[in-house]
Amino acid sequence: MKIAYLTVEFPYGTGEAFFAPEVRELASLAHQVLVIPTRPKSHFAGDAALGAVSLRLPLFAARTLLLAAATFVRRPLAVVRVLRNLVCAHHDLRAKVKNLAVLPKALAVAWEVRRRKIEHVHALWLSTPATVAYVVSELTGVPWSCSAHRFDACTDNLLRNKLASATFVRAISESTRRLLVERGGSDVSGRCKVLRLGVPVPADSYFKRTTRGVRLLCPAQLVPKKGHEYLVAALALLRRHGIAFQCDFAGDGPLADSLHDAVDALGLSASVAFCGHMPHDILLSRLERSFYDLVVLPSVDVDGRPGEEIPVALMEAMAVGVPCVATRTGEVHELIDDPRCSRVVPQRDSGALALAIAEFALDPGRRADIGARARQRICDAFDVRATTLELYQLMGA
Repeated sequence: MKIAYLTVEFPYGTGEAFFAPEVRELASLAHQVLVIPTRPKSHFAGDAALGAVSLRLPLFAARTLLLAAATFVRRPLAVVRVLRNLVCAHHDLRAKVKNLAVLPKALAVAWEVRRRKIEHVHALWLSTPATVAYVVSELTGVPWSCSAHRFDACTDNLLRNKLASATFVRAISESTRRLLVERGGSDVSGRCKVLRLGVPVPADSYFKRTTRGVRLLCPAQLVPKKGHEYLVAALALLRRHGIAFQCDFAGDGPLADSLHDAVDALGLSASVAFCGHMPHDILLSRLERSFYDLVVLPSVDVDGRPGEEIPVALMEAMAVGVPCVATRTGEVHELIDDPRCSRVVPQRDSGALALAIAEFALDPGRRADIGARARQRICDAFDVRATTLELYQLMGA
């Protein structure tokens, strides 16, 4: 089977690196996988070991517009019909503008899909990548599907049209599926399936550290919804009670200066390192080599917007036997569904966060035991080999 796999920027950008394992697995199963970013940000593909072909077509590049024009000449009435759907369908005005902006790109992709004899198109988001896939399918007759995440399921971007047109919709969580069925109507229920986004699971657990004290990692952008301020307060409580730790903040963002100031004011500078953006491969290598004992994600709900989905950073840590402490926000509970495989605490509660971290810091044996159960949780439900095989079979392979 030949598959087109539509992203936002991957692999021509630093975002969406968490899709790489799924692309590799698909490439090992399919005859060909063609990765097409909707809005490529760089000129060079960032991951040369995908085993897939990538196609860089900037939104308004000359080649994109020429291919779009060729598609219009080939099927003018079909293009007009699609345009009418994009303009007249009831959906959010901002989404409508974005959809019209990607229409030339969609026409160009339709040309390439026909030329390359693609047999199935899969979009990684229900936003503009799904718009491109929807248009391509309307113009070529090639079946399409999409992966739905909570954030884009909450946005009215031609949602009913897309859900009615797609051969199946892969919801990455139970709550996302419920939301899609609620918004798309009962006829969506049979075609909407929960299929997790998986991560690689090494052959063996690498978790070996048994010393007292704890080395923490917080892998998150320095933005309000990640809740770093509550982790800083929790670290101050740990220090006050004489619990040894080192904590790395791996990420950058607009809160960097204020968090630096807070760490300095609390006398935590010697124990907290701001690492900035850490390349994904380096982060994974450190986790696999047991550089960290515990991963902490203190996320919070902000302004009523959807909280965390199922964080890939937590899955990757658990896959190598590193236990996690996270807050009860969004869909985190669908990953950490049992306190024996990691910990979930109330959000915005620095005391509860400190208590959970202290439990791991003071009992290395328990830390290793929970780490082993965390790894088993990933093996059971989030192994990318199993999730990708199921996705491939849903595509009709």
